[in-house]
Amino acid sequence: MKPVTLLFFGSQGAGKGTQVQMLVDYLKSKSDRKVIRIDMGHELRSLRDTGTYAGKLTGEIIDNGIRIYDFMAIYLQTKLLVDNFTGEEHIIADGLARGDDQTRGFDDMMQFFKRDDLQVVNLVISDDTAVKRLIGRGRNDDTEEGIRRRLAWTKTDVLPQLELLKSRCRTIHEIDGEPDVTTIHRNILSALKLT
Repeated sequence: MKPVTLLFFGSQGAGKGTQVQMLVDYLKSKSDRKVIRIDMGHELRSLRDTGTYAGKLTGEIIDNGIRIYDFMAIYLQTKLLVDNFTGEEHIIADGLARGDDQTRGFDDMMQFFKRDDLQVVNLVISDDTAVKRLIGRGRNDDTEEGIRRRLAWTKTDVLPQLELLKSRCRTIHEIDGEPDVTTIHRNILSALKLT
């Protein structure tokens, strides 16, 4: 199996984390290649929890449901790949490309690392489904007010990035994120021609 390079999109609560993990497990079962997973939410929460000044400032932003500055997301994703990528691994990214600079930064990085086969999976759900799912998981940054704020900037800042990626000739797979997780996983594998 040749290396897979994917960027996951979808509003908060669309199940990106679950679907990314299922895809990582699938790729590991079908290939000897390692998988580099870039989970920006995890990276930001890890930075927040370091106790550093940058961590404190990051926490003030993400705990209030506000989008992190592009430079920080670009720094974290770049550092992760520069430190760990050998050119052979699958790359699965989630929570990136939240603004024009982040999107161009990630896409430029894929070109730099000779991953011109980058594809995008966009999980589509309703706002009501997002709120219901996020309230149910019980994270401290998942208040209804915070969720609605994040959903608002998803529409204004994130979804336009799909158009930017299309303009850069990236393939976008629109996947219905409402069904059960197994159905969604099968639909993703089918769209990516991995079955």
